[in-house]
This record gives sequence, C-alpha cells and structure tokens, in this order.
Amino acid sequence: MRRGFALMDAVIAGVLLAIGMIAVLSVGGQAMNLVRRGEIDVLAAHAIDEILASVLTEGPVEYGDIHPLAGHFESGTPYEAFSFVIEIEQGGSGVPALVRATVSHDGGREYIIETYIAEKRGEEPDPIRTPLEPIDREARYAEIEAARESAQASP
Repeated sequence: MRRGFALMDAVIAGVLLAIGMIAVLSVGGQAMNLVRRGEIDVLAAHAIDEILASVLTEGPVEYGDIHPLAGHFESGTPYEAFSFVIEIEQGGSGVPALVRATVSHDGGREYIIETYIAEKRGEEPDPIRTPLEPIDREARYAEIEAARESAQASP
C-alpha cells in the first residue's frame, strides 16, 4: 500500500514540476519578446531623431531637393530593417513647416512623429562645425580618473 502512495506522490510531483517548468518558460519567452520589442522601439526612435535632425540641418524647404522623402534605410546601418516616409507641409511666410516622419519596421510596427521646423533664414552658408583643436578623449579620461582618485584619497 505504501508503494502505491509513493508512486502517486511521484506522479503528482512530476505533474507539478512540469506545470512549473511550463510557467517559467512562458514567462521567459514573454520577457524575451518584450526585450526584442524594446530594442526595435529604441532603434526606431534613433532613426526618427536622425531624420528630424537632418531636416533641421538642411531646412524643410531644401530637404526634399537633397534627400529622398521615402525609402528604405541603407544596409549595414543599424536601421536596415526599417523604411521611412517624410512628409513636409510648407507653412508659408513666417509659419514653420509641419514635418511628419514615419518609420516602419519590417515586422509591421510603425512609428510616427510630427513636429514644426522653421525654414532657414538669411544668405549665410552653413557654419563649419569642426572643433578648432582636435579632441583628445584619452587625456580627458585620464584627467577625470586622476581627479576621482585624488578625491577618494583625501577624505
């Protein structure tokens, strides 16, 4: 009789273990899907930011003459799984242009951002934005580390 109870206990324990394993794997799978979705969301946000920064730099009037308003991002970039559409509605004199950037992932998700961007004024060419002196990042890092070490040594 005891042997029957032990066998029954083992079967019940096996079923409970299987249920627990299924629950753990299900939660793990959902977590992995959410991580992947978050990665796609971050890449889409960066792609839209890059598009809008480019429109701001070139100006909404000239942008369509210089860059395509729709297409697929180049392969080899982090955004190669995305396509884009840029709509620019000119605002007229003194009114900023409405810029709508749409980025679509190959998986079907779509991201849309609208903003207003004023047209570039004046006849000045774009300024040169390169620094006058080269930036030595290693020296800056060494200075920060030395300051941190001296702060820790002098309490």
